Amino acid sequence: MKKYFAGIDSGSTMCKSVLFDGETILDINTVKTGWNPKLSSAESLGVLLERNNISKNDVYVSTTGYGREAVDFADYSFTEITCHAYGGIYLIPNIQGIIDIGGQDSKVIEIKNGKVVNFFMNDKCAAGTGRFLSMASETLDIDLKDIDAFSDLSDPVSINSMCTVFAESEIIGLLAMQSDRSKIMAGVLYSIAKKIQQQSSKLDFSEDMPLLMTGGLTISKALIDTIATTIGHEVITHKYALHAGAIGACICANKQLRK
Repeated sequence: MKKYFAGIDSGSTMCKSVLFDGETILDINTVKTGWNPKLSSAESLGVLLERNNISKNDVYVSTTGYGREAVDFADYSFTEITCHAYGGIYLIPNIQGIIDIGGQDSKVIEIKNGKVVNFFMNDKCAAGTGRFLSMASETLDIDLKDIDAFSDLSDPVSINSMCTVFAESEIIGLLAMQSDRSKIMAGVLYSIAKKIQQQSSKLDFSEDMPLLMTGGLTISKALIDTIATTIGHEVITHKYALHAGAIGACICANKQLRK
């Protein structure tokens, strides 16, 4: 019998992979998804196997995410909602929900007694997603890693357009009027938070348990804090939050095998 699990979360922007022994995370890896999800998934998995001197024959491979159907060498495939829920619970057991903001979608998942009971997902446009923030950063000429230090959260400029295309035009117009870039960026963060509020308000969250934020935008503490303030709930993250989906894919495969 195989000894290890490899979870691959093939996202629209980044491909995240995890090596798991059934209880412990042994290693993680991240590469850009690029134009071919299968190739990036194979690359990310190959790095993990080589780095840990493990043969592919000893690994159950499971996949989730945007490009999961393209990864034809996987033993299992699971939905993003299920994987992010199980991965989030593994990282922090006492959560009541997940906020995941990916490159092209955002989702809020309600969890009760360790199970998904409801969720809302925005996958029809890039509003409030990583692409939305990336567009704003490029337009404002700010590196993503510098957003927290740069943003003036005390006085954000209102961004009225949620559509990425219209929001870009609005930001360009604000720059033309000499608006402060740090205040515009703060407005972008509040705009993303408002989108999450629209989703979370439809779910049943209590005040006594936190929500876990996953996805690439967890690099911004300012965004996490802005979301928490806007939705009125504690929002936390974890050092492995980016890999929650891949971790969940491992856990789902393990559960499938035990059945």
